[in-house]
Amino acid sequence: MKEHLSIGEFAKRTGVSIRTLHYYDELGLLTPLRTESGRRVYNNTHFVTMQKIVTLKFLGFSLEQMKNLIQQNDWSVKQSLEFQKKLMEEKLSQIQKVINALDHAINLVDEQDAIDASIFASIIQGIQLQDEHKEWLKSIYTVEKVDEIFDISIEKQQALERKFANILAELKNKCGANPADADVQQLIHELMTMLQEIVGEDLHSFFEKVDGAEIEEEDPMQPLPLSDSELEWAREAMKIYLKEAGIEEEAQ
Repeated sequence: MKEHLSIGEFAKRTGVSIRTLHYYDELGLLTPLRTESGRRVYNNTHFVTMQKIVTLKFLGFSLEQMKNLIQQNDWSVKQSLEFQKKLMEEKLSQIQKVINALDHAINLVDEQDAIDASIFASIIQGIQLQDEHKEWLKSIYTVEKVDEIFDISIEKQQALERKFANILAELKNKCGANPADADVQQLIHELMTMLQEIVGEDLHSFFEKVDGAEIEEEDPMQPLPLSDSELEWAREAMKIYLKEAGIEEEAQ
């Protein structure tokens, strides 16, 4: 092997572009030798350094982290590796959340050509904020109960999301009608039935717990994806429903 390689030859041998080698040089990550005319040349030591760079890049280290490590002759990197592993696990968790949200999004639009944008965004946001929603519920229920509430199959969760989207869409269409009308109250009834199914208890018990709990923050999955006027109308319809059910006071 030649004692010195031009940047073009080194790039070909390592599979790294000349542009990247220039960038590594600017950063002080991989500094070549210079000929009298100023041309960059590389030797066997640079191959060893490049091997370190490739390894650290594969492990997900930043360029600045790589530079600090490469400047060390002996690597005592256990703490750095453990920290990097934690970062990768967090990234993996985030990627999985995105994949999960995409699965739910595909499920929502699978049976219909169009869906109200605010409803779609609200449901996807609810999936994103699932951990926060769990924490909020812990102000009402025990940890075991919260785990039980969320321990449902993907199929059931997606079915609930489709039903929720359909009910909200119908409510939006009904907005402006008399909130006491039977068809409006039927939609509220369907929402309340969903709530009972999710929490696994009747509305009286649920609202008693909410009323008696010390809740510092609002439910992160609220408010509903409704405009101010739609929300005011829906609240009036809800108030009528709860009054008829005899639980208006608990819900106040």
